[in-house]
Amino acid sequence: MLDAITPLTIIFGAIFLLKTLAASGAMDTIRAGFTNISADARVQVIIICWLFGSFIEGSAGFGTPAAIGAPLLVLLGIPPLAAACVALIADSTSVSFGAIGLPVLFGMDKGLDAGGVSMAAQQIAALGSDAVFADYAQLIAKHMITIDLFVGTLIPLTMVCVLTGFFGRKKSFAEGLQIWKFALFAGLAFTIPAWLINFFAGPEFPSVIGALIGMAIVIPAAKKGLLLPAQPWNDFAENDGKAASATAGQPQSAGAAAAKPQFSQAAAWTPYLVMAALLVLSRVVEPLKSFLLSFNLSWPGLLGTELGSGFKTLYAPGAFFVAVCILGFFIFKMKPKAFTGAFTDSCKSMIPTIISLGASVPMVKIFLNSGANDAGLMSMPKALAEMLASTMGAVWEWTAPVVGIFGAFLSGSATFSNMMFSGLQYSVADNLGMNHALVLGLQGIGANAGNMMCVMNVVAAATVVGMAGRESEIIRKTMPVALAYAMVAGTIAFFWGGY
Repeated sequence: MLDAITPLTIIFGAIFLLKTLAASGAMDTIRAGFTNISADARVQVIIICWLFGSFIEGSAGFGTPAAIGAPLLVLLGIPPLAAACVALIADSTSVSFGAIGLPVLFGMDKGLDAGGVSMAAQQIAALGSDAVFADYAQLIAKHMITIDLFVGTLIPLTMVCVLTGFFGRKKSFAEGLQIWKFALFAGLAFTIPAWLINFFAGPEFPSVIGALIGMAIVIPAAKKGLLLPAQPWNDFAENDGKAASATAGQPQSAGAAAAKPQFSQAAAWTPYLVMAALLVLSRVVEPLKSFLLSFNLSWPGLLGTELGSGFKTLYAPGAFFVAVCILGFFIFKMKPKAFTGAFTDSCKSMIPTIISLGASVPMVKIFLNSGANDAGLMSMPKALAEMLASTMGAVWEWTAPVVGIFGAFLSGSATFSNMMFSGLQYSVADNLGMNHALVLGLQGIGANAGNMMCVMNVVAAATVVGMAGRESEIIRKTMPVALAYAMVAGTIAFFWGGY
């Protein structure tokens, strides 16, 4: 159960921050600011989920972008189910470098470690006598982001097509394709800087810096209407006769109907900016990181095995969410009753999520750690993946990312997916004579795609927009996108030359 606390605290923190901003009136200012950038819901989705979400993913990971972005979209008038779907789809390409590069730098490092000796030792040595795993990780990440120059760049266009095709009044994918120029522009505004940053600096900061550069380019372009149709689109039948902020049952502030926002944009965004700064500093400033990690709840030696569980109390993003909510109480000069009301509402909305994650996380952990048994049997995930390897080797370019999706779907984390299956991917590449770094890159891309549909992320996104209980509908929308992402990436790898 300790492993479930981290996602639960993130979900609670995201809801608490949202309700605090709504109760104070700051969310009205934020909503007005995005409307001033563009009244087009398609543009709002791209800026909030693709660019701002990528910044949050690069800083924190753990499904935080969808938990933050989806409720922002709801308060802008986008239907809750649509908001959850597009936020999850957006949280994909940037996952390669999420949480300061952990999926590659930690996940693949541990996944390739066999008996304390890295499977990739020969490849690392070929990079230079003083090369370390971080250098090989940079090479793997280069393959991922190079493929994403073609596949990841299409994600913004895919998002808006899902938005209009499934949730628009006319159910028209053509309405999404109308802004294909702007969507591709926004895609490249992130993927090109991310490629360059990985090439020169490694896999820690491509998502963080790439997203900041992307926002600096795309937001001014959106304000000027560059590459956009003259007529903005915001045509959701579900919102007929409803106030935007009431669509998902979110609290509407007392000043919501006021024409003039109560706060400046800088003040309203301060909690989010402080949140982002805390996430980055806690991951890159070593003394601060060590201090926060020293506060840790752990339960080693579960059931007499070497398995353990733990919760990093102050290092987890949930602690930062609560801190910025308290900061918001003072910045916005909230009345105690309004603040405690936001807290109480947040606690009530967590009940379905506690039940869902409390049941699913232990089940996933048993599945992942099934290799710890007295019969000497391999774990269930590895047995299933090896069966795939023995039967699907001839089409491994397309199978490799599906294995990555499988791992992320089960574990709820691209990092854990890479830990589970990087060793298998390397062995298959060895047996087939394929480019090891390319196959590992496909594993990483599959893990990214799996982020769109993994249980924990879907539950988090559904909960923060008031759609708990409708997770299956979200997965039905995101699963085809995840599989298409993997298939297109595999096709590019095939023509790239995997052998």
